[in-house]
Amino acid sequence: MRDAMPLFLMLYLGHVLGDFALQPGRLVLAKRNGPGGMLVHTAIVTAATALVLAADLSTAWPTVLLAGLAHLGVEELTVRARETPRASGLSVFLLDQGLHAVSLALIAMTASPARAVIGWAPVSIEVLEAVCGLVTVALFGSILVFEIDRDRAARSGGSPQPILGLDVPRIYGMAERAAALGGALILPSPLLGALAFLPRLGLATLGPRDRRASHRTTALVGLGLCALVWVLITISS
Repeated sequence: MRDAMPLFLMLYLGHVLGDFALQPGRLVLAKRNGPGGMLVHTAIVTAATALVLAADLSTAWPTVLLAGLAHLGVEELTVRARETPRASGLSVFLLDQGLHAVSLALIAMTASPARAVIGWAPVSIEVLEAVCGLVTVALFGSILVFEIDRDRAARSGGSPQPILGLDVPRIYGMAERAAALGGALILPSPLLGALAFLPRLGLATLGPRDRRASHRTTALVGLGLCALVWVLITISS
């Protein structure tokens, strides 16, 4: 598995960029409503993966194509799972991302070992791990927070937001988590990275009452995700 780690991380980075950074709300709805949107989304994810592996694409293209086909299969499965009456958005999201990660790990383990690159630039495995960690807490984290908050709102009788928009609170949350993990990776003590959540905790304590629970959720989920990713990076180094 150690030899497969660079390829897995590169495939994973392409997945995160295509599945989160390059999937606006309108495409999420289109993907759920017909094959056209699904094919466009899969093409974007495949293109993002190809871009990450651009330096070695002449030999890696079969792996990139296989990753795209695997993505399409997982998306088809989870879109159908979302139609199940008792399925929550959070459970389907976690199933979706879990299946994507497993499929990419299997592809990486069965393909030829690859050097670590991002685009056309060779990088160290440590840099690749850090980049994957930062995009995970920033992009994956924003959807995770949204789905947890949406699930909490539904259980309390509220009207949850159907699709997460790219607004100021979401951008702030992405920057907050990236700063926390980045600080944990480069500062003398990883605990100093948690200082990035102090403004959020202040809002959770002193902000508008109707938003305090949401701020607490965002802070706790963000802190937990950053801690988990930091541990995974530290163990693998």
